[in-house]
Amino acid sequence: MFLLKIDIDMIDTKNKMPLLGGILIFLLLSCRSSNQETIRVENIICQPIVCEDNYIIGGPREMALSDSILTVMDAKSDSMLLFFNVKSGKYLGKAGIRGQGPSEFTVLSSLESHGGGSFSFYDINKKTFYYTNSVMGDGVQFIPAFRVDSGLPLEVHPMANGKFIAPGIYEEYRYCVLDSSGQVHNTFGEWPYRDEDEKKVSGIVRSQAYMFGIAPSPSKTKFIASLLSADILSFYQLENDSVHLLKETILTYPDYEYRNSPTVYSGASKDSPINYLCATCSENYVYVLYSGKNFRQDALASFSGNVIYVYTWNGNKIAMLKSDKMLGKICLAEDGKTMYAIAYDLDPILVQFPLPQWE
Repeated sequence: MFLLKIDIDMIDTKNKMPLLGGILIFLLLSCRSSNQETIRVENIICQPIVCEDNYIIGGPREMALSDSILTVMDAKSDSMLLFFNVKSGKYLGKAGIRGQGPSEFTVLSSLESHGGGSFSFYDINKKTFYYTNSVMGDGVQFIPAFRVDSGLPLEVHPMANGKFIAPGIYEEYRYCVLDSSGQVHNTFGEWPYRDEDEKKVSGIVRSQAYMFGIAPSPSKTKFIASLLSADILSFYQLENDSVHLLKETILTYPDYEYRNSPTVYSGASKDSPINYLCATCSENYVYVLYSGKNFRQDALASFSGNVIYVYTWNGNKIAMLKSDKMLGKICLAEDGKTMYAIAYDLDPILVQFPLPQWE
């Protein structure tokens, strides 16, 4: 803060008005600059973690780390889960054959880590939630936990109270909460809307326009929801049997045709930027990978980014990480000190980099 003192009477009348105008513009610009967001910026350098070249990642969809086992969900591979040991830097193999058979899988989501090198995921088409055994043992086994009989969940995530948060395509609500048998325990939340016209649009249409992914904290007591189609972040906390919204920031809305009450979702405009690609969380911080690129200009490049925003669970942005490579997916080590990612260096590769300490 500074003080500006000028004796106007000492200025020639002819020059008084231009000078006053200049002072006014200067003060306005000073006020504007002081209100701009100031965050810490850190540059990061990615290091490859697997020296072997006997693996191919075709279409990475999600990734998760349990102990030293990193699992990549691959949407284009004939086997949909790839396993790596990040300590030894070795590719361990793949599992989860794509197909319609009883022991095969179709479209997977919600990859999450559990203790001892085990994981969980959800098959959207089969509407079935699975656990794996410890991948560090001999062979990978898939244990179906339950099937969802109602609604259309696109993700299913276990929470600390034994329930499961299931975002998806719903008419009347934003989230479905499932019990351990896959039955609906309760529902909550409302789809965002920018005006009264959009509020009248069917929830089925709005749920597709505002389709988001969620990422829970390691304790599974908090989670963040982020969108590809708009600059919207929502921070939640689990308290006993209820989920509370800590903060929601809405900076932009999806660019789609919502007037005249459409009954079918026509898709987002290809001229609008891709926003948040994925998120990963520690108990204290949330890391969100951001694209900001235009889909029409470069469809493939728009699904990668080199900027990671860092938030507290109160929804306060505190930092920005700038990577030397374009990244598609990210996940945190259990101690929160290292981040693993899929980087694009011609072909997708696995990389890691240390994280700054924020306290």
